[in-house]
Amino acid sequence: MILRGRRRDTAYTLSLKTDSLSVAININTVSVYDRAGRLYSLYKEGRHHRRSLSGQALQKWTEADRRQRRWLAQTAADQLIDTAADQLRRLLDALSAPDWQWLTPPDHPAQLREVITVIERGARFDCAAARLDAARFAEVYSPIGMLPPDQYLALVLQATDGCSFNTCTFCDLYHQAFRVKTPAEFRQHIRQALDYLGDSILLRQRSIFLGAANALAIPMARLVSMLAIIREECGGKHSERREAASRNAPRGVYAFLDAFTGTRKSVEDYRALADLGLKRVYIGLESGHDPLLQFVQKPGQAADAIATVRAIKAAGLNVGVIVLIGLGGDRFAAGHTRDTIAALNQMQPGDGDLIYCSDLVEEAGTLYPQLAAQHDLRALSATERAAQRAAIHSRLNLNGAKVSNYDVREFVY
Repeated sequence: MILRGRRRDTAYTLSLKTDSLSVAININTVSVYDRAGRLYSLYKEGRHHRRSLSGQALQKWTEADRRQRRWLAQTAADQLIDTAADQLRRLLDALSAPDWQWLTPPDHPAQLREVITVIERGARFDCAAARLDAARFAEVYSPIGMLPPDQYLALVLQATDGCSFNTCTFCDLYHQAFRVKTPAEFRQHIRQALDYLGDSILLRQRSIFLGAANALAIPMARLVSMLAIIREECGGKHSERREAASRNAPRGVYAFLDAFTGTRKSVEDYRALADLGLKRVYIGLESGHDPLLQFVQKPGQAADAIATVRAIKAAGLNVGVIVLIGLGGDRFAAGHTRDTIAALNQMQPGDGDLIYCSDLVEEAGTLYPQLAAQHDLRALSATERAAQRAAIHSRLNLNGAKVSNYDVREFVY
């Protein structure tokens, strides 16, 4: 539903969808709120902003034909949220003013009431409300380190905390010890997540992402019970809110899995998980070059990833395979490119599969920069990384699989 109106020299376009409301003011500002009234994104003065449920705000813009980004300081994030809320309050005043003009009016009063309900919620979502909301999010969730790009709007349900091996020298995402929740803890976590999200679930109903890192490493019997709990709790049996969530039930479960642990499950195991709703498994291959995997202390070998992916696909599931462009710098570049192409082709990707090429981001708090300096590795330039990405892409037998870029610096949940 799209409504247009104006008051004096200010034009408004209101677009209400099943999961969100966007408000465009003239051509300068566009804010998007979910149905619970939480600010999701704001475009203002040529810059895009995305707020995370944890309370952070990422700003993105283009300068000299280059993508720029930065995380806002808390005071700047507060100001951004207050600005958006104030704009909605002014919109409410405009809608009730005698000089308001509808250019594209609602077809029925109920439509306008529905729009106003979301506007009123967003108008109350100032920086104080946002801080309380972020604190509540932290009570429900451990930090969400990463999701695949196609899962940024998933409903994340954390069956585990931390990473089961946590040895990769380039990773700084998972600081807590690996632990699998008990069935009772997981059930309670789901209920708390649904209660916290409320009507925001409508923006995150497309899928369920089973977190955190490597959640499918959970032993089979416990994993089956957790998928059964998801079905029960997201099936709407325990409250009116969950019944509403059921009517808009997420379509399938998605999760990470490391390659060497993945070999411990059989085709029959993966087929059983598919019957319980699993749709796609994401494998961090990083590289098909075993010496490079050993150098960065990534457990397992390329052969493990190939075997795991082929077993998953044999069970009728799709895969998402992640490759780190630039990993190993100039020293490993040739082997990384050559063996990654070979490994990906042996996985026999096809329709519904994804291959993500993600530029290596050297985090100061990780061991990788130290190892690179000790071994005199030169990081690949942007031009060299682009050439490596193109070389890998051009030699893949995709058979309908899609290749996409994956910029971890733009992850917001």
